[in-house]
Amino acid sequence: MSDPKADSDTPKVDNEPKHPAPQPWTSNGQASPQSSPPVHDVRSNDVSALPCETAAPAPRQSGKPESAQPRPTRVLGVMAKVAMSGKVKTRLGSTIGFDQAACLHQRFLDQLFQEFRDWGERREWVASPVLAARKQQSAGSEHWAGLEHWTVVDQGDGDLGDRMNRWFASQSPRGDFISPTHAILIGADCPLLATGDLNTVTEMLLSHDLVLGPADDGGYYLIAICLKPIARDSLQPTTFRWDALWQGVRWSTETVFEETMRAAESMGLRVGTLPTRSDVDTFDDLTSLLHQIENLNDNTDVVPTRSRDSHRQLASDIRQILKLTVD
Repeated sequence: MSDPKADSDTPKVDNEPKHPAPQPWTSNGQASPQSSPPVHDVRSNDVSALPCETAAPAPRQSGKPESAQPRPTRVLGVMAKVAMSGKVKTRLGSTIGFDQAACLHQRFLDQLFQEFRDWGERREWVASPVLAARKQQSAGSEHWAGLEHWTVVDQGDGDLGDRMNRWFASQSPRGDFISPTHAILIGADCPLLATGDLNTVTEMLLSHDLVLGPADDGGYYLIAICLKPIARDSLQPTTFRWDALWQGVRWSTETVFEETMRAAESMGLRVGTLPTRSDVDTFDDLTSLLHQIENLNDNTDVVPTRSRDSHRQLASDIRQILKLTVD
């Protein structure tokens, strides 16, 4: 997931002044797949200690080679708060205004909901507060044209590790399922993520147990796990086997990624990493994002036309929001 930040993911008591909820911003662009990033392993291919090794072997099917593997079920979760002034992106809001910061948060959500509206077999907005998210979804406004492809679920209580652990546990294959689940969780702080990035992650999960997308502030913007089914008659406990991954992590610090990698190594997991990205939490981050988008012409051989169009619209909307700050 995106680098865990108290102002974007973790509920907290906020002493900042409250403002009316901002008007949402819309997006109609979509991005295209990008090139695959390098893979990094933290250990050898010995998987004897893996929690997911309790998986039942897939039964042989007539007419298929023994080496054939069941197709993974791909699930995407976007863990993000509802865009409420003074409740999201408060560090950015202290610079540009809390209404404007909430509008930016909503615009980033729009970008991701539209970009991934058809990706995978299941898509979930892991929201807080969940009642406000469901109310927005059921409103049926043009703004939510992409959200009908998503299921709204509750983040629940606890720190960020508790909430991520709960979501991944809810995606774990049960009963007669024989195919693994590739569960990917992101936040709303990296709006340029595209379907190509997720396709790369699912390819990595064919040979890795865990994939992380490190953020340049020491956290991570994406976390993905290959959840393998447990045999119905297995002697292994049915409780979720990944709890230790989030235990002892000091959230909202520059050591989140490092501590998570150490936990993964102690669990004997095969870990792949994506390229480092920047979260948008401060005005400098936002300025860097605009510069990145508006200089895409420098990389026309790398960035597809549809991606450039979608990102240019995002940049235009960001500048329109920022214009409200000085008007």
